[in-house]
Amino acid sequence: MRCRWPYLMALCLLLPASCGREEVSGDGPVPVTVIVPEPSVITSTVVLPCRLEASSEAVVTPLNPGRIVEVYVNEGDTVEAGDLLVELSSDQQYSGAVAASAARLEAARAMAENRAADLRRAERLRADGAVSDAEYEMAVAARASADASVRQAWAWYENARSMSESGRITAPFGGTVARVWAGEGDVSSGPLVSITDSGTMTSEVLVAERHLALLSEGLPVVFSTSHYSGVLFSGEVTSYSSSVDPVSGLVSVRVQLPDTSGMLRSGMTGTATLALETSEDTVVLPMGSLLRGDDGSWMAVLKERGEASAVVLETGLMSGSHIEVTEGVQPGDSVIDMGHHLVTDGMPVSVVSR
Repeated sequence: MRCRWPYLMALCLLLPASCGREEVSGDGPVPVTVIVPEPSVITSTVVLPCRLEASSEAVVTPLNPGRIVEVYVNEGDTVEAGDLLVELSSDQQYSGAVAASAARLEAARAMAENRAADLRRAERLRADGAVSDAEYEMAVAARASADASVRQAWAWYENARSMSESGRITAPFGGTVARVWAGEGDVSSGPLVSITDSGTMTSEVLVAERHLALLSEGLPVVFSTSHYSGVLFSGEVTSYSSSVDPVSGLVSVRVQLPDTSGMLRSGMTGTATLALETSEDTVVLPMGSLLRGDDGSWMAVLKERGEASAVVLETGLMSGSHIEVTEGVQPGDSVIDMGHHLVTDGMPVSVVSR
């Protein structure tokens, strides 16, 4: 609207006796400007506040307590799965248990090899009739018992090794270090590090219930934030609630934003623009070029054969300051957009340049 005032002031200079009135008197035509609509596209959107969340987030805690020896990451660092994050002193506490369990495992394996040799010998002697069936069954049982001892010793060894390695805290997946609570010299008693998946962000947005019928999975979404002025991030609706919250009257919608740039962070705020409905090959006009009737209807003033001709419109989608016209204006019509408030139906008009 701000850009129209200079032109309206020019009209006042041209028509000093009539500027500010509903009608212009006099014999000369009223100077106006027109727009000629062409088939266009309009999308009905809704803009919603949102806060980003990581699609995956892990808060890493130690399996066993210990003193923090070293912290290898800072907030904002990018890590890969298996990267070392924090080292605790607890690995030293279990080194003796690892050695003892390894020795026990070796002894069990040696015993199992002996029992396997005894069983092979018993099988040969049995074939020659030199041992009874009972003696053979005892050899089989001894071999099975030795194998069970190996499995038990292996379990003890793995448990001891796991306890020893519990002091080496590694990343469960690749992503971004969101928080670091660990401090060198502290005793670990809670969360050490949190990691978020930096590949995809999600957000829950709340939509008015009047839009429920237009929601569907796959609807386009554009996210913008003041952190990156002018940069748009594309995504889509992945799910939505089929019911309306009885207290707020809003519908929960989950959106997903793939981020290959790595610019987005969990907790970042901005706006999500949902494209609810689109009309193609249609007439789209700026609302400022139209008139509003007392009954709320939209009207346009056309230039036809040198005269103003007011028409009542049927309208469709709205997007920002533009509206879809489904009846009343056709592509190629001359719609008066400056001076349309100054003329009445049938009044002569002349088109001037802007």
